[in-house]
Amino acid sequence: MEWMKIHIWPGLWLLATGCALQSVLVPPPELEYYLEAKAVLPEGEVYYTDPIDSSVVWSQEGVQVKVKFFTDKMLDAQYNPKFSPYTLTPWKDPRLGYTPPLWTVFEVTVINRTRERVELDPTQAVLQLEDGNFYYCRQGAGLWWDPAHYFDYSYVKWTSRDGDVQYYANFDRNDIWNKSEYKREKPVAKGNKYSGKLTFPRLPPQVESVDLEIRNFILAFDKFAVGYGNPAQFTDLKFHFEIKQGTREVARKK
Repeated sequence: MEWMKIHIWPGLWLLATGCALQSVLVPPPELEYYLEAKAVLPEGEVYYTDPIDSSVVWSQEGVQVKVKFFTDKMLDAQYNPKFSPYTLTPWKDPRLGYTPPLWTVFEVTVINRTRERVELDPTQAVLQLEDGNFYYCRQGAGLWWDPAHYFDYSYVKWTSRDGDVQYYANFDRNDIWNKSEYKREKPVAKGNKYSGKLTFPRLPPQVESVDLEIRNFILAFDKFAVGYGNPAQFTDLKFHFEIKQGTREVARKK
């Protein structure tokens, strides 16, 4: 059988034999967005890395504040992505062909072994970017709205076919927020601990480092009884992270 010439077009191969032509469309590669945050410890013994869960820890006089960065995959493993307000999964940006990050999420745990009570106020948490801009977390945004320091575009998921709109019409995604985020006015008494998530807007793609700053962490009150007294001793905490982010190809499911 006589073979005809092979013509190559961008993304399309035409193979012809005799009178038969077969067209094969080569699909574009499947992409995923990745974001990695590596803690960089300052000199001294105040900060260290927990060998069990790799969180970065600030420790002073029997009080520890542990911070762990959560990727979208970690969040999707913890909460059903169809209902979760933390990620855009399973929605994909039709222009980009992948799911971009929705938030920048840190889990914070306060452990108090020695003091009468301590307290972290999430409205005092700020994510400082290397270009001088900064973000408030959901709790810190409070009643004001400044798109330079806080924004939320989760509507793209809940208005798409991938989001369970009917679920949230009846149950409201605030139910998940209320069970997981770090709340205000949560003093931690001696011998106890408290944990929750701080949620900031997603990082610009050019960012290579950030500082999670927790200002005015309360170490002591002027009265011992929980619910009484005024803060009497404060300290500021800073957790530095190097950022790597971008897209990469993933193996297609057969």
